[in-house]
Amino acid sequence: MANRQSHGHQLRLCDTGGGERRSDGRARRDGGNGRDVQVGVPRVAARSEGRADAVLRPAHRFRRQHPRGRPHRPGRIGVPTRIVAHERCRDQPVRAMKRSALVMLGALGFVVAGCGSSHAVSLGEPTRQPTTTAQTTTPAAAKPAPTISFEVWFARGDHLVSEPRSHAATRRVATAALAALLAGPTAPERTNGDTTAIPSGTRLLGVSVKDGVANVDLTSEYQSGGGSLSMQMRLGQVVYTLTQFPTVGRVRFALDGAPVNVFSSEGIVLDHPVGRADYQNLAAAPAPLAGSWQSLPPAPVRLQTNLASVWTGTEMLIYGVKGVAADGNFLHASNALVAYNPTSRTWRRLPAPTGQAEYLGRHPAAWSGKEMLVWPDRAFDPSTNRWRQLPKSPASGTGLVAWTGHELIGWGGGCCGDAFSDGAAYNPVTNTWRKLAASPLAPSAAPTGAWDGREVIVLVGDFDPDGHRWPAHFARAAAYNPVTDTWRRIAPLPESRGGATATWDGHELLVVGGAGAPRGGQPAPLSRTGFAYNPAADRWRQLPPMESGRTASAVLWTGKTLLLWGGSESGNGTTVVPPHGLAYDPERNRWSPLPQAPLLGRTDPTAAWTGTQLIVWGGEKPGQNVASAFYDGAAFTPAR
Repeated sequence: MANRQSHGHQLRLCDTGGGERRSDGRARRDGGNGRDVQVGVPRVAARSEGRADAVLRPAHRFRRQHPRGRPHRPGRIGVPTRIVAHERCRDQPVRAMKRSALVMLGALGFVVAGCGSSHAVSLGEPTRQPTTTAQTTTPAAAKPAPTISFEVWFARGDHLVSEPRSHAATRRVATAALAALLAGPTAPERTNGDTTAIPSGTRLLGVSVKDGVANVDLTSEYQSGGGSLSMQMRLGQVVYTLTQFPTVGRVRFALDGAPVNVFSSEGIVLDHPVGRADYQNLAAAPAPLAGSWQSLPPAPVRLQTNLASVWTGTEMLIYGVKGVAADGNFLHASNALVAYNPTSRTWRRLPAPTGQAEYLGRHPAAWSGKEMLVWPDRAFDPSTNRWRQLPKSPASGTGLVAWTGHELIGWGGGCCGDAFSDGAAYNPVTNTWRKLAASPLAPSAAPTGAWDGREVIVLVGDFDPDGHRWPAHFARAAAYNPVTDTWRRIAPLPESRGGATATWDGHELLVVGGAGAPRGGQPAPLSRTGFAYNPAADRWRQLPPMESGRTASAVLWTGKTLLLWGGSESGNGTTVVPPHGLAYDPERNRWSPLPQAPLLGRTDPTAAWTGTQLIVWGGEKPGQNVASAFYDGAAFTPAR
């Protein structure tokens, strides 16, 4: 290779997309754009014997590019540059070559095989085919036809796997790869567990490549049948198969000639090109997030339910209810507060709040920088160990609560068949409340959302407490600006999601867990897929699927990763408690399991992020009343 480069020449196989033929018999030129588009060779072997679709190009005909892929996100790890052919390298006949060039091509055909590129996401190096054939005494005219090698991706369980394929040398290499993909796994591959999520009868209508984006036109059978995982898997199969070629970084889908913006009834948003990073979670079973757990010492108070916690900078304050009778009776229950210091690994019992006990519902809390504000009427100062009563809130319920840095804002809520659509804001400096402007949102007993640094993003469901769909004029998503006291409608979730949890990661609102809309009067199963909302673009994207759906989990943001621990994998029927938590990295668009905690699984634990540790504590035993709650906890320290 070094000798060849010293002569100032490199080899490049210039494969181009040829004409396609539509199902109606009319000729088609690569998606109907009237021209052939270079696809490029795959990273695997592309060899030639005798006359081949290969031409020598001087080194100056090449240019160095960075791989095309998803839009850059701050902090994304860079990927190696790659060499790609000049865009003027089109469908050209095999030209006469100098004798020395022919010698180089025959003797060093492996250079052609190695002119692919590295991708940010890989399922392993493609299977390499032999680059030469055995020497025989057959006349030159009988030499084997040149072939190319590439890979196709199939499903095996919840992940994608690659299988090698070879094909007669062709300029339409992308078409050949997709044809092999649509043909499905071979019998031996099926025996090994390979399947395909692409429905039978799906046909390729056209494929073209421009500016690193492959435009693929398939028949409408492609989006038929299957659930969310099946839809993700079939999209991933096409994306991985096409992005093995160095001139393809992303894929744009069309069905029966029409661009796809929302794919199937699962509501998968495809209004932009997608790449391997969008389906990275399907690539291989991820390794657990590196880090270690440590059990906490026993707490001085047995808080049983309605837990809320904040991190003060030095301690985790946990507020909740104690004294629930064994039969679940709250008659003698009361509120209590404790503090845990992770540096000294010690607890301290704090004074109980004054006033009437509040234990019939959830009471969210936020840290103001000085006090723990417990919605809607209490505040605790850990420096003085004193509670104070807040003025009466003008809001009707307890729903979504967010701290803006100046005010504690709450919206929605409800109990026992009620759903509210009003909100209020509390200013601890002036010790006053103000009522929020009327929102365009449908009432909601359990809204979700978060503060994004400028607005409170609020998401609500499609159905009222009686199971009837809210009228269409109600918004399902809106953002509130506390400076102007105004609301604006925003793009709704691509699909209904009850019981989900949302957190802000500094760029997007991440929504995970929960279940879709009820079907046929029955609760929907928990969804493995979540969504991310970009306020600047007013657009949602779908997250890769988790290993299982979750609800009643503790979810928080560390500054780099979303951590989820606890909760249930079952939204209806038998409750299944997962054995470990999960971590989502937005930069890599990938879920990973957390190491096994020294705790039993549970629902509704409380959690805090200290800056270096995830602390989880308490929670309830599935299927039992709150009197049999958990009173232990542990701290997880991610590896640096």
